[in-house]
Amino acid sequence: MTKIITTSNGKGGTGKTTLNTFIAETLFAHGFNVLLIDLDHNCCLSEMYGFELKDETSKSFLSGKMVKPYNIKKSVTAEMDIIPSDLDMNMLANIMDTQLKIQLKKSGFFNKYDFIILDPPGTWNAQTRNAVFAADTVVISGTCSNLDLRATKNYFEQLSNCCLDSEVFVVCNKFKKELNPDGIFEAYKEQFQDFLLDFPIPDVKSFKKFVADPIGYKIHPAVKARLEKFVKIVTNYEELLNA
Repeated sequence: MTKIITTSNGKGGTGKTTLNTFIAETLFAHGFNVLLIDLDHNCCLSEMYGFELKDETSKSFLSGKMVKPYNIKKSVTAEMDIIPSDLDMNMLANIMDTQLKIQLKKSGFFNKYDFIILDPPGTWNAQTRNAVFAADTVVISGTCSNLDLRATKNYFEQLSNCCLDSEVFVVCNKFKKELNPDGIFEAYKEQFQDFLLDFPIPDVKSFKKFVADPIGYKIHPAVKARLEKFVKIVTNYEELLNA
């Protein structure tokens, strides 16, 4: 059964694309077929993988057309593909909030991919709503700052009014001890309680280099362990491995 994961926030700069990338790379490394769908008009995920300015895009997909994903990489056991975004994605302002969910059901992607990772923009627009309503799991990413704490609180409350069926996680991202003078992580814990992962996600530098060489890229073992623990929790991929 295909699992759909969306990482989002109503504010930009919270590291959602970085987390989505690490989720995808980790799942691929464990032998899962993964589809990335970039829904952000900034095309950050598409550009990171070198698939910007393509003809087959998520804009076309959300417009009701069937598109063929581009292959990022293959291994003996797995495949990672992408449907890139479009600079004119915001032109789709009046689509139904369930259009993506409908398109995914029609697409046949559920027969090919174990996981579909959705990367929406950092605004509450039609693309974000589609990503949220299509998801089995929603990860709300906020960085370690008072501004992001407030933005994450506002976004969480907004999602609470949507009556979602999905599982929801809140993560404190890009954590550095020196950037936590006011006890921001403790404030996250007080605010979100059981919805919050009980450990912050460390800051990861030069993530584009990681994408270029995920095996050779050097991440501190403690940081890598936390990132992999994060992926295990939000995807529950071990359940599929043990099935």
